[in-house]
Amino acid sequence: MPDDDASIGDWLSADPSDPAVVAERYDAWARTYDVDLGDWSYQAPDVVVRTLLDRHPGAASVLDVGCGTGLVGRTLRDRGYAGRLEGLDLSQASLEQAEAGGAYDALRRTDLQQRLPVDDDSVDAVVCVGVMTYLPDVEAIWRELARVTRSGGLVVLTQREDLWDARDCPGVLERLGADGTWSVEDVTGPAPYLPEGYGDGAAVGCYYLAARV
Repeated sequence: MPDDDASIGDWLSADPSDPAVVAERYDAWARTYDVDLGDWSYQAPDVVVRTLLDRHPGAASVLDVGCGTGLVGRTLRDRGYAGRLEGLDLSQASLEQAEAGGAYDALRRTDLQQRLPVDDDSVDAVVCVGVMTYLPDVEAIWRELARVTRSGGLVVLTQREDLWDARDCPGVLERLGADGTWSVEDVTGPAPYLPEGYGDGAAVGCYYLAARV
């Protein structure tokens, strides 16, 4: 990963989506990622985990799509979650960090722009945190998250504030609601995400979405 906050911010703000480029960058960033995000007061894992546990406390299985180094998984375990936890991510180095953290029952390297290697209706809840920046086809991935979630299950995700309208997220929500893919329970935002920006820049906001399948 670039070795200064300004270049990290420039790269992230450019909406990178090429899987090979994203994997290379996060492989290089994996060992310092958790420290960097902590320094930037990254709030999304705490918010998403709290939302999941409050709204679906009986979830026996959770799929973390774009699990990275395991921040969400460790937060879930720290909050007492004892169910099955599986993570998918494109970056092998990040997956190795997640495995070392010990929170996950299973981890798989996955290109999230393709069909997920998960059966239909097979998990109770899905989280996707800090990942939508790299997935330009919003409707395709949101349909995938719903596909793998059991009826009555919950999807909780984030989308960066500056991409919410640019990628027609309101339109996607309307279509997925209209055809019965899921029912939106809550949309919060713009809300704090990276309140200190990428280390030394403008604050970055996001939307938090919770939807019932």
